Amino acid sequence: MLKQKAKVTVLKFGSSVLRSEADLPCAVHEIYRHWREGAQVIAVVSAFGDTTDQLMRRAESVCAEPDKSVLASLLATGEAAASALLTLALNKVGISARLLDEVQAKLRTVSGTSDAIPVSVDAARLLGESQRAVVVFPGFIGRDETGNRTILGRGGSDLTALFLAHQLKAKCVLIKDVDGLYTRDPACTTVRASRFEQAGYETTLRLGGPVVQSKAVRFAAANKLRFSITSIGSQNETEVGPFTDRLDGSGVSSEPLRVALLGCGTVGGGVYERLAGLANLFTVTGVGTLTGIRTRALGVPDHLATEDLEDLIGRDCDVVVELIGTTKYASTLATRALTLGRHFVTANKALMAAEGERLSFMARARGVELRYSAAVGGVLPALEAIEQARRFGSIRSVSGVVNGTTNYVLDRLAEGQSIESAVDAAQRAGYAEANPKFDLNGTDATQKLILLARHAFDESLAFNAIERIGIEEIDSEFVRQSLDRGRVIRLVAECAHDNGRIKASVKPVDLPMSHPLAQVRDADNRLLIEQESGEQLVTSGRGAGRWPTTEAVMADLFDIRRSHAAKQVAELEACA
Repeated sequence: MLKQKAKVTVLKFGSSVLRSEADLPCAVHEIYRHWREGAQVIAVVSAFGDTTDQLMRRAESVCAEPDKSVLASLLATGEAAASALLTLALNKVGISARLLDEVQAKLRTVSGTSDAIPVSVDAARLLGESQRAVVVFPGFIGRDETGNRTILGRGGSDLTALFLAHQLKAKCVLIKDVDGLYTRDPACTTVRASRFEQAGYETTLRLGGPVVQSKAVRFAAANKLRFSITSIGSQNETEVGPFTDRLDGSGVSSEPLRVALLGCGTVGGGVYERLAGLANLFTVTGVGTLTGIRTRALGVPDHLATEDLEDLIGRDCDVVVELIGTTKYASTLATRALTLGRHFVTANKALMAAEGERLSFMARARGVELRYSAAVGGVLPALEAIEQARRFGSIRSVSGVVNGTTNYVLDRLAEGQSIESAVDAAQRAGYAEANPKFDLNGTDATQKLILLARHAFDESLAFNAIERIGIEEIDSEFVRQSLDRGRVIRLVAECAHDNGRIKASVKPVDLPMSHPLAQVRDADNRLLIEQESGEQLVTSGRGAGRWPTTEAVMADLFDIRRSHAAKQVAELEACA
């Protein structure tokens, strides 16, 4: 997330979306989508599924007429648990997240205990925290002037989200199990339901009862607050506000994106697991692997598993995901996929550094998308951050800690470990490969720097033209001497304009503790972008590991799915 010039987005996840812990990855996908686009995200969370109803029944089984204050405290545990678990799910994929509750945010309410109305909140605290991390906040809950817990009525998390958006002057998106407001229940098969592209407050009050809390809609109307209703992964939405109603005229319903997955190792297995859980959005047409052992271990059906990767690409599919990790063979597969008009997603930094220009030209010529966010820094939205920065002006330099393994090793050296034990610890933690040579000698960071420079300056640097010094010769004593001087060693990849040319290097740098790149820890990555105006923009995220890389691959797939569906709509409208 960019530290400056960032919009604030409040996302609300209701109990129809978060039915259980199994749905947490879906919420993470949606949060990451907005976060990597540069937004400061505040996620408002309801209790899982029917948790509130279960808690109510438990209370009534103990006491037929429970005290309202005690009941509010009991019901609030549902939101508290869901919020904490979502925070942990974000941490799992390497996204920094901060859990705040109604006390920390000073959310004050009036009008009783069980159907309260929010009136104030510590907006400065929320804005400050969201600059540093995704903020996760339990909906439905507040505190009255005496400090007693209150609840905002059935569906009150909608009101929490809209109230926060109003106080923060933020965008508000209500994530539901339908992709907008409809003229009738879209699940009804007897009469076709039409989705509103825009809906006024009165229409939303009349039709939106099952979807959005009426009290929340009235609050939005009173404050002329606009908000959106959509579902996870959808390109559709209904915008609610002071509008004249407008129906969607396309009549198009999006089919699942058909995905051919090449590779079923650490990351490939993670991607398959996520895709298999999103059958309404993605269809896996096949899983290509050089050995059937891993596909069987993941429970991939026999009819989907194949060792003939080129044949798999030739089957009907919309997008090919390459996660096999080689360069020459991956190049052959990428060329075949693009030639056949398939979108192509990869986490292969070596491939994209060596052949990115050629493959990008092929993708443009075929009118398909080539995406490789996961090739640079795992969940760190490095390429997206550069694109966002360029919208505000020219870039002077890009520097970063972009190799999680070396950063983890350097932190272990600072603790007094030998480089051998530090590497072993990185391998056991899942950050380092069995042979970490390319991490330690700077090759991995250099390949990533080539991609960063290409996006920042529209220039392709030759690998051998980049000064490269690894950390193999650094020992614990050297790192600790730096610490004694109040400094820290980091392997920094940097490219910058220098007298009309691009100067690039990857090498250990002795940084003051106050430097943004000095503060990144363990396997986290951080990118520092300096614009010609002098403004500095910073983005951070976990740079190594199965789930951070999986999340970045999934984000590319979600983006392709939305653009693929939008293209289908545009083609139909052009024919109308």
